[in-house]
Amino acid sequence: MNVVILAAGYGTRLYPLTLKIAKPLILVGDTPIINFLIKKIDNLKKYFSIKEVRIVVNDKFYKSFLSWKKKYKVDAKIINDGSFHPDNRLGAIKDMKIGINRSGSDFLVLGGDNLFKDELVKFIDFSVKKRPYPSIGTYDVQDKETAKRFGIVILNSQKRVVRLDEKPNNPLSTLAASCVYFFPKESLKFINLFIKQNKNVDASGKYISWLAKECQVYGYPLKGAWVDVGHFTSLKEAKKIFKQ
Repeated sequence: MNVVILAAGYGTRLYPLTLKIAKPLILVGDTPIINFLIKKIDNLKKYFSIKEVRIVVNDKFYKSFLSWKKKYKVDAKIINDGSFHPDNRLGAIKDMKIGINRSGSDFLVLGGDNLFKDELVKFIDFSVKKRPYPSIGTYDVQDKETAKRFGIVILNSQKRVVRLDEKPNNPLSTLAASCVYFFPKESLKFINLFIKQNKNVDASGKYISWLAKECQVYGYPLKGAWVDVGHFTSLKEAKKIFKQ
């Protein structure tokens, strides 16, 4: 298995903070957000064979990530997607494609701005049992007003995704799709097809919604707290929950 961390976004809703620092490198306590993911991945290596960790970043903050890698002695490959401004960003799905890059391996894909307590061991166990189909991590935000900010999932009794609505005005559930994905190698062929058929390749939730119609996609409920650091309110929440 390989791991891809998507870290090429520009975090425009966190301007002016993210004008000078990449969102995954923002400190929570005294720790960059992305370090929480690296710690999860290091723990997963106790249970699974992980060949390589790949972090897809933009050109604007490429050198910042290289400095971060050196400072924290992170065993990962930093991949520059070539974009340098929000107006020419590639989008999450194209960045995902760059990270995967024709490799004949299973992939765990993580959003670089997601903080969560779940150790992902049971998520991967669940996902391996569902192969050749992809699986996603879900989280119950427990409030329909809050649910309007996320991609909201409906699962059937077999935990198969039957619907995913991106930021719905009237959420049908409070089960949010987190940016935690397991793609068996058999499912990687769908990425190119999606990019060919769709102009909007920025929201990963749209890809999962499309994928659920093309093949089976399964959802696993993540345990513990989860924060998608998308704006100052969620950043404040993350600092409160994860500062220690």
